[in-house]
Amino acid sequence: MEEEKFWQLLSVKLTGEATEEELCALEQLLLDNPGLGLHAQVLVQMWESSTAALPANELFFNRHLQRMSLQPDEIAAVPFAGPESPAETPPARKIRKVIFQLAGIAAVISGLVIWYNTSFMAQTGKKKNVNAWNTVSTRRGSKSNVQLPDGTVAWLNAESRLSYNEYFQGDIREVSLEGEAYFDVVKDKSRPFIIHTRTIDIRVLGTAFNVRAYPSEHNTETSLFRGSVEVTLHNNPEKKIVLRPNEKLMVNNGLNEPVSGRKDNKRGDINIQVGKVHFQARDSTAWETGWIKNKLVFDAETLEEVAGKIERWYDVKVTLPEDQELRHTQFSGIFDNETLSEVMEALKITGNFRYNINRNAVTIR
Repeated sequence: MEEEKFWQLLSVKLTGEATEEELCALEQLLLDNPGLGLHAQVLVQMWESSTAALPANELFFNRHLQRMSLQPDEIAAVPFAGPESPAETPPARKIRKVIFQLAGIAAVISGLVIWYNTSFMAQTGKKKNVNAWNTVSTRRGSKSNVQLPDGTVAWLNAESRLSYNEYFQGDIREVSLEGEAYFDVVKDKSRPFIIHTRTIDIRVLGTAFNVRAYPSEHNTETSLFRGSVEVTLHNNPEKKIVLRPNEKLMVNNGLNEPVSGRKDNKRGDINIQVGKVHFQARDSTAWETGWIKNKLVFDAETLEEVAGKIERWYDVKVTLPEDQELRHTQFSGIFDNETLSEVMEALKITGNFRYNINRNAVTIR
């Protein structure tokens, strides 16, 4: 009886003929019977495919739902399929039969009942407090990308984790990052985009920039390529640093010792460096984002920092010697699709050390 009533209420809602009482009754049925939400979603998609093109924000959200039904490493390979061409609407009985046949396929889509209830509440003018967060992560030796609900695209480097509000509702768009990511943020003057890391918060409106915030590394880095960003330090929230295009900020994670790396600091604070993004003269590739093009980059980094990058890049374990002088020797270079052996051989010449590779273990001595 409840299912028959559900189909009746859903049909009048889709045709725009539902009364306020019928909309409230449908909402209550969905809350009491979560399983019906999957059927409702399939019918909604079939109905929408026969109407005019959706607004851009709805297209981004639908694509986001499709991607979140897959594993993170599969996300980058998912093509964006826009709204289908208009088609004749079959009789209600036939649609219902097709829906039940597709229900098993639709089961791979997670969270649709929550999404439906949320959008329904918005359409009826009611507010609902939604605090659901999604997390996308990458393993060592892998990279991925994800499109967020507002259309912003984030590329994730190896061993990274990005968490974000599933609905991007409210006055701000917030994400939390552990690891490295490149963001191309959709501009929205009314809703700033904020990235939280362990050491800093980054506030933007619409821009492109790279953030490197691995908990195992000494520094957190922000490199800006377009637009502007405002950086706030957790230990000094009154102090805000605004970056311009092609500027790079480095902040010491421990906040008790000088920032390591290049000495092109423009500020007096030993915990902070603001310098320039470094570009490769040959093809204008930024060193800070070479990883997106599958280039392993070392920019005046110590052997300890180099070892960390190699571990994430090749999914290996690197053992370093006790020699502190060698550990703090700095290396610079760009490796384009080189093998682990080729990279180690080049580093050996520069650092004057020996090494051994045994399966997924590298020993430097």
